[in-house]
Amino acid sequence: MKTVLFQGDSITDAGRARDGDVYNRGYGYATMVSGLLGWKYPGTYNGINRGISGNRVVDLYARIKLDCINLNPDYISILIGINDVWHEVANKNGVSADKFVKVYSMLIEETQEALPHT
Repeated sequence: MKTVLFQGDSITDAGRARDGDVYNRGYGYATMVSGLLGWKYPGTYNGINRGISGNRVVDLYARIKLDCINLNPDYISILIGINDVWHEVANKNGVSADKFVKVYSMLIEETQEALPHT
């Protein structure tokens, strides 16, 4: 079975389970995509949702080993950036566009190095 990992912020999180119930992927796109893959390709894909509400790209980067690399997924979907922008606009504690690009690039590069098959 191939694993699809969904990573990101609240849009990915969407109320997912935190109690170890890997089948409760929340109420958002991670559940929809997992359901569609399960319907079209029964027994082929397993979706895991590790989105965390409020996360910025720097938060995702900080947990990339625990919540991505150690899970050894076959495919990764990342939706991140909303909190980077609005925290910067509203409170001046977000992530600038330049820093976002740098951190996101590091995240992708390190993931590709650790998981070249992904």
